[in-house]
Amino acid sequence: MTHTRGARFAAGAAVVLVGVYVATSLSFSDPGADPFKRVTTGLRSTASPYFTQSWNVFAPNILKTNIELEIAAQWRDGSGRLVKSGWFSATKLELADVAGQPSPSRAVKQSWNLIRAYNTRFLALDRDQQEVVLNTFIRRVGDDQYTERTDPQLTAQLNSLGHNPAAVRSLLQYDDVMVQYSTLLATAYFGRKAERVRWRIVYHRPNDFAHRASSARQFPAETRAFGWREADQKLDADSLAAFRDFVARSGGRHEH
Repeated sequence: MTHTRGARFAAGAAVVLVGVYVATSLSFSDPGADPFKRVTTGLRSTASPYFTQSWNVFAPNILKTNIELEIAAQWRDGSGRLVKSGWFSATKLELADVAGQPSPSRAVKQSWNLIRAYNTRFLALDRDQQEVVLNTFIRRVGDDQYTERTDPQLTAQLNSLGHNPAAVRSLLQYDDVMVQYSTLLATAYFGRKAERVRWRIVYHRPNDFAHRASSARQFPAETRAFGWREADQKLDADSLAAFRDFVARSGGRHEH
């Protein structure tokens, strides 16, 4: 008798569960179930991962925009005159370094990873703070003489414009990482010790599917440029040698 009662209970519970599953499935797929959808908003948000499917299953986190890191530098020529370079693409150098390799190293994504991490920290700032970061971190102290704005000065200014000290600290720490990377790569690329560096993010949106065969770009490139920073003065010799080797492999400019 006990066994029969237990079996009936299990069967009843199974029927209820199946009924709930079917009803929930219908609420997701039936166009006429809008009233039910509104009543069960909370249930739907909880059940959605088990009853719906997105295209991410075929192309996880697909990007609609390609990003590129470009760098510019300044250095002194033999007469002491300040020379300012144009922009060159760190990302294109990396792509050239692995061209034709079916399984390239993930190290080729260094510039891409750097700029994504930096941009995430930048976007975490308030708008007024972002304007400061987009500007130069150098100030004039005399005729053709400049000095670096120190981290305490920048920290104080940025904190005065918002209430997010953790975000400010994280951005400035990563700004130092960008300065070091840009100094090493620019020095290796131009063959001159960089005195100042800057970088920008270039956004390239591919043509829509309907215009995939067109050679003309459907969307113009967009950029987010950051101001000049004093270059890292202490360059590790082994690191610089590695960057010079990388530039040479990628076929980039390498002057001595």
